[in-house]
Amino acid sequence: MTADSRQTYTNKAGAIRVGSDSAMKLFKLNDKIAVSISGRAFLSEEGQGDKNVGFFIKRFARECNFVDKNIRQVAEELDAYLSNIFIARESESLKVLIRAEIGDLGGTELNFTEQNGNLIPYTFVDSNGNNQARQGEVGTISMIVAGIDTDGVGKSYSVVVSKGVTQERDTNVCGAMWFGQTDVLVRIIKGRAPEFGLISYVNSAFKENALTAAAEMDKLEYIINWGTMTIQDAVDFGVLMTKTTESIQRFSDGFHASPGGIQGVGGEIDIVVITPDDGVQWLSMKKVKNGKNELLTEESAPNRSVRDTIEPESEHD
Repeated sequence: MTADSRQTYTNKAGAIRVGSDSAMKLFKLNDKIAVSISGRAFLSEEGQGDKNVGFFIKRFARECNFVDKNIRQVAEELDAYLSNIFIARESESLKVLIRAEIGDLGGTELNFTEQNGNLIPYTFVDSNGNNQARQGEVGTISMIVAGIDTDGVGKSYSVVVSKGVTQERDTNVCGAMWFGQTDVLVRIIKGRAPEFGLISYVNSAFKENALTAAAEMDKLEYIINWGTMTIQDAVDFGVLMTKTTESIQRFSDGFHASPGGIQGVGGEIDIVVITPDDGVQWLSMKKVKNGKNELLTEESAPNRSVRDTIEPESEHD
């Protein structure tokens, strides 16, 4: 698992800025499971100030009873844990704003339909008497929860708070899972832009025959033999895709169909390797530092095996 370190925010003037290149997006939950995150960086509990999402993930790791739970159960519990902190409260606040906006525009008959995770669908009649359907969105968190499951198989779950698990992969059928700003990666691997729906003739093809159109698009995907990758290959792939995304974002400013872009990938790359024998091991984790001084803790120091830390005995010992 790999994760970059960039954190962005929108300031009071509406400009998007890089807030930090040292944010943590990758966390160890226990000896067998890790989680990476994307999306919003801060949450607040009722009556309290903002804290970074990592604070709540670490608290969950301390409080969770992992005994006899598989990875999916842990992923679902983490989803519910984070959802309970902010989704309901912020959904109500967003509805208040929507009511005010529709009223200011002269709209009537506002009706909120069933909420879909962080999405709040609603309908109304505009000032011209036309029926409108829209949806509000609570900024949320996406996660990949991965590790070695109770049956010894490596499994990973893509989770959107509070929609729950949206995708599953395991090491019986090898592959890769990614999220966040994936436009560069998808262009490379899939051979097409994820925004191809903005192209009218592509939309027409999918409306005419979605299965055939999808099959034709799939022919552009690179053939990657995921099952033959070593752990080193997997590390190299994750780092390559992250650094390539950062480099393209440096020189690009969106694309013609949708100008403007956010340089949301950058900073050091944190890496964990998870294996059946050794569990979750930190291969690379940024440290708090000042000049040559580094703050080392048990959590931040990369795991080392006994053979790495104990010198072999000599015949004179």
